[in-house]
Amino acid sequence: MAGLVALLRQLHRMHRHLHDLREQLQRLPFTLKAQKARLARQEEAYREAQDALKHLKVATHEKEVTLKTKNQQIAKYEKQREELTSKKEFDALQLEINAARQACQKLEDEILASMMEADEKTAALPAIEKASRQARDEFARFEETAREREADLKSQLAAAEKELKEVEKTIPDEIRPQYQRITNGMGADGLSVVIDRTCKACSTGITAQNYNDLLTASFVLCKSCGRMLYLPEPAAES
Repeated sequence: MAGLVALLRQLHRMHRHLHDLREQLQRLPFTLKAQKARLARQEEAYREAQDALKHLKVATHEKEVTLKTKNQQIAKYEKQREELTSKKEFDALQLEINAARQACQKLEDEILASMMEADEKTAALPAIEKASRQARDEFARFEETAREREADLKSQLAAAEKELKEVEKTIPDEIRPQYQRITNGMGADGLSVVIDRTCKACSTGITAQNYNDLLTASFVLCKSCGRMLYLPEPAAES
């Protein structure tokens, strides 16, 4: 097993690459969902702005109608007042007129405020619409890019899986069952490099015998975590 350490090093690198590709594929739908949610928020903001402006205009119109009705009522009261001869009735009707005029003044103030608010909302609407349109365009571009990215990742994944199978054919028969058992259960985490005579995965030191076995390219498992161990490239270790 002269090249076992180099083989395990290569296998670990390939397993990690596969793990990374799979994670990227798994993240794509969530990223797309987040972008779609952002678009939905922008579109909802535009609809809400439109609805708010519409309701404000309707409310303003209703107040204008009410104001017109009250002004007509005041005119009616004033005409009735001219025909009254009783001071008591005159004073009572005058109170009604004063109350109606106060109500009209309040309505006029509210209508003016509503008109000013409507002007502000109308002026702000194009910017909200533009943001919604930009979000829609961005989502369309992102969706297209995501489809291309997904196809590329799947292609890379298929090629990496094929390459791994080819390399796995070179694993010595005497360790193949352990390799399969460990990688089936732990995937890329089934292997670990030894740095400073310590398993990098679980930070547990290995025995002097285990280290000597690694130096002679023997198959060694971490006694603490059960991972397959290998030494780094000489340049990396130094």
